[in-house]
Amino acid sequence: MDFQALKELLLEDYREAGIAVSDIDTGAVIITGETAKKENAEWIVNELAGKTGKFVAATAGPNFESVLAAYGSGAVNRSAESGKTIMNCDIGGGSSNIAVCKEGRIVATAAINVGGRLIATDENNVIVRLEDTGKELAALIGIHLQLGQILDDDSKQRIADTLAEALIESIQGKSTLATTDLLMMTPTLDFTEDLDEITFSGGVAEFIYEIEGSNFNDLGLILAQSISLRALAANLPVGEPDQRIRATVIGAGHFSLQVSGSTTFLSTGLDYPIRNLPVVVPHTPRRKASAENITKAITDALKRFDLQEGEDKMILSFVDAVRPSYENLMEFSKGVVAALPNTVSKNQPIMMCFDTDIGNSVGNIMRRETGITNEILSIDEISLKEGDFVDIGAPIIEEVVVPVVVKTLVFDSE
Repeated sequence: MDFQALKELLLEDYREAGIAVSDIDTGAVIITGETAKKENAEWIVNELAGKTGKFVAATAGPNFESVLAAYGSGAVNRSAESGKTIMNCDIGGGSSNIAVCKEGRIVATAAINVGGRLIATDENNVIVRLEDTGKELAALIGIHLQLGQILDDDSKQRIADTLAEALIESIQGKSTLATTDLLMMTPTLDFTEDLDEITFSGGVAEFIYEIEGSNFNDLGLILAQSISLRALAANLPVGEPDQRIRATVIGAGHFSLQVSGSTTFLSTGLDYPIRNLPVVVPHTPRRKASAENITKAITDALKRFDLQEGEDKMILSFVDAVRPSYENLMEFSKGVVAALPNTVSKNQPIMMCFDTDIGNSVGNIMRRETGITNEILSIDEISLKEGDFVDIGAPIIEEVVVPVVVKTLVFDSE
């Protein structure tokens, strides 16, 4: 991507709006989909966040994009309010992002390269856009495409049907077709329970729900029609989401300041302030959990956010995760350390947050019982949720309390 051109485009929008960069209080720069695959995506998102306002910055991989779309479509909230298990499938230009929501939590994610603009033509059916995935898929079914070539209606329909067939397989947690194998961006969906409802969001959803009927010279319209037919044939419980095309994050529109409890554990070697930490919430068992349970919960959460343990910064946030007995705290601490082998080996900080007053206990026992030498930040009495980002200030009040700025992503509600 051309960073300079992109920056000038954004700054020109600021000028036209009569707004200076210094006027911006909050927002988000999150790169998703095909753009996130570009080799300089991570660098660009951080540069833009610094030069165009006080923004949260993130490059969303396929699983994290599924998380964002599930929140934006309203599926997460609806699963909490209705008690239903809801799958949301966000179908955009280059990919479809799947998330299963249960009791207000995202319990499974997957993504597949099925989108409406993998191939696009001009008014004369001449191919003007051809993503590598679209070209490879077409070749797999015997259609060989090049830019500048005419795409006839029969070939376009065959490609759309093949994409739809692969998407329906991925929704069902299957991958029996060669085309599905080619298109999957993540492992197949790991969820075998019954679904109460499947909703679609993203640009292609506008066609599925017949809100949009125009042909934009791409695959969107016929792909949606093919998906609808196959969903009906498979007897899938299709419903309609609260938001369709606008199921995307629009900013970090809510800032709040919280102060940690006095029962925290703060290593002396940590550098403050610590900025822009993504919050990762492992779904730990409510009952007495083994170290293996804790390790798996953390590993699953990292996959959900496409975070590389030992490479990407983060803070683990635990909700009612451990009962305050020495045995339970020791088992919990061992589970956390086992989930972070690269962090431990690289001697990077381990950062944790708890909603109850056990931060100091966890930090002390982790240091004593696991033998690690990493810096540890273990704060408590702070409530965080998935999708939040936090800044942590230098300790105050006898060096045992830290101020935490919580930046909550806001989704379009139109």
